Amino acid sequence: MSWVNGSWVKGRLDALGLDAPASVVDVNDGITSAAGIAEGFISAGVSARTLLLAGTAVILAGGSAVAGARYSEVRTEWEVNRALLDEERASIEADPAGELEELVGIYEAKGLDERLARQVAEALTERDPVAAHTDAEFRLETLGPKSGALPAAVTAGLCYGIGAAVPLAAMSWLPVGDRQSLTFVIVIIALGLTGWLAAWLTGLPVLRMVRRNALLGGATMVAGILVGLGLH
Repeated sequence: MSWVNGSWVKGRLDALGLDAPASVVDVNDGITSAAGIAEGFISAGVSARTLLLAGTAVILAGGSAVAGARYSEVRTEWEVNRALLDEERASIEADPAGELEELVGIYEAKGLDERLARQVAEALTERDPVAAHTDAEFRLETLGPKSGALPAAVTAGLCYGIGAAVPLAAMSWLPVGDRQSLTFVIVIIALGLTGWLAAWLTGLPVLRMVRRNALLGGATMVAGILVGLGLH
């Protein structure tokens, strides 16, 4: 249906607390990093067992690292936003009239005349003075749930693992003689799909996103191959 587009899907996922573009990036990172490592190990002439162990390590260690980084990022953002809200609340309690004048000045700076700016500021202040200030100054109206960091971390780790499994599965299932070249092609196709999905969700140019993913992924795999050949 025509209304089912990237923006609509992204909006529904955002409402569920899921950052769809970030998840696509995590999948993309998993594909790229695992592909570079796998291509390097194959070039170095390692056994299938060693490749399996390396792939498992990539999924577990990489997924854990991405999950930890996302947890820290989301939790830090929440704490910073809470500090901003607390600071604004304290300022309003200490000098409500001065804060109202500051809000009027903000809306005047945005192009409203003094009378309209004051009407807007007073109306918003009457409803929620803290939200009025944080929205006007920081585009922050409410503080999301503190527990949101854990689901974001779990999602990031799973998405990274799913992406990393693509080249590793290809390496495991393909014939030994064609393993490296066919995996290279499969990874480029997978990165093209994640580039298309990211463009669909964000509205960015499809060709640009696909080309960027393919070039970066290809460069990573070539680097892995060269390192593997050097260690062979």
